[in-house]
Amino acid sequence: MSHSPHQASVASGVAKRVRSTRAGRKLARGGYLTPEIVVMWAAYVFTIVGNAVIEAGQVGGVTSATVAYGVFTWFTPAGYVFSIWTLIYVALAVWLVAYTRDAPTRSGRLGPTAVLFAASSVFNVLWLALWHFQMVAASFVVIVAEWCVLVALYLRVRKSAGSVWGWAPISIYTAWVTVATLANLAILITRALDGGIPVLNDLSAIALTAGVLVLGYLMKERFGDVAFPLVFLWALVGVGAHVAQVSWLTAAVVYLLCAIGAVATFVPLARLRGALRG
Repeated sequence: MSHSPHQASVASGVAKRVRSTRAGRKLARGGYLTPEIVVMWAAYVFTIVGNAVIEAGQVGGVTSATVAYGVFTWFTPAGYVFSIWTLIYVALAVWLVAYTRDAPTRSGRLGPTAVLFAASSVFNVLWLALWHFQMVAASFVVIVAEWCVLVALYLRVRKSAGSVWGWAPISIYTAWVTVATLANLAILITRALDGGIPVLNDLSAIALTAGVLVLGYLMKERFGDVAFPLVFLWALVGVGAHVAQVSWLTAAVVYLLCAIGAVATFVPLARLRGALRG
């Protein structure tokens, strides 16, 4: 992803203003205060402040939960699951600290990593704003765009990161947005069909659960990434808890699939079989 000369000049100007402060001069001497780092931290602060203002201020006269649970949707996690956002934002701060520490080894230009992260931040806040105004279709388009940006960011940091902290926070973020995208789609379809189709509601929850678990397994096998399947299990157990309100049978199937997925992903079955044979 390229960046425009205008973006680079704005980032450079912000960096210069920060350098005019005492702390800024100290960071600049160490090589940590670059246009890239300034943009990334500014994007992070924008995300935190934007979410706080929209959610706490109940923009649109609602909370996120009001919209999410306005109509019962079979692939929506229970409310407690959304506490993962705290983990995500803390993890992103840790990731940014680790990224900042490596700043002296990079050119400092506004590169793809900074652009992708800044774009994800803009989409994050835009999605929440649209969600609060109950523009569910538009919010779905935005969250798909955010997911695409995060996938690109994930693939980039997996190639360049020198430690687990260089990619794991982005992994957690991307995994959760994957689930959130599917939940957004489920809510959009349910609203469009005025509650959905009874038999298909159950089947869709089961099918989506199975599909997400398979993706988590593939991420573990392909990338050695345990964050993806762990986030997926956290979300899917929450889906089961939510569905249990209306169908214990469907919830039981979701829980069973989660158990099978956890065993298949994390238990070294081949080693166990070898040990038993030995």
